Amino acid sequence: MKKKMMEKGFAAVICTAGVLAFSGAALAQESVSLPLDEAGAETIALADAGVEEADATRLRTMREREDGEDVVEVKFSYGDNSYEYMLRESDGMILEWSVEGRAVDEAVAELTLTDDGAAKDAQKGDAAEAQAETDPSAEVQTDAGSPDGSAVVRTTVDGTELIGYEEAVRIAAEDSGAAEAELVKIKFEYDGRFYDYEVELREGRAEYEYKIDAQTGEIVEAERD
Repeated sequence: MKKKMMEKGFAAVICTAGVLAFSGAALAQESVSLPLDEAGAETIALADAGVEEADATRLRTMREREDGEDVVEVKFSYGDNSYEYMLRESDGMILEWSVEGRAVDEAVAELTLTDDGAAKDAQKGDAAEAQAETDPSAEVQTDAGSPDGSAVVRTTVDGTELIGYEEAVRIAAEDSGAAEAELVKIKFEYDGRFYDYEVELREGRAEYEYKIDAQTGEIVEAERD
């Protein structure tokens, strides 16, 4: 199933989905021992993606040193999508996540991506709200900041308020002018200083790549192929 990025109701769908954010990974973080080992990293990443270990394929985990920090990288495939996670070893925080493939619109990640994902994750809604109330690193709130009047999901990561991924996708789609673009990749990255979303869209043979500041919503880089 391919979702038209600008179809009617898209903003409402992703905002509803975003409210369910952080439930799986946040709860999984509480169940693993720290500092993080490979098994613990896999538990958090798979919970965040809403994927059972038995259903994941090409599961690979490795320890790395990134920007002066010890991290654990987890990569796996599920259905038509490939997932990549980088977690901080000391506390299990997700520093990066990405979903890429032919069915990104059906995936679940740190921010649930579609109504399909929200349906699969609906049972976690109450847990997500409870977690948001007690865990400052997993807060989710909405406001009426979007130009089209819809609510904008905002999240707090490591004490910093960010725009939700869905707002980054909206910004990229609007700037591209591609009314029927397909979302083919979404990535979140925190390097210890900057928080960014990378959004890749495709319409026919045209490809659009954006890097968007996750704090301000400013387009940092834009490229069309």
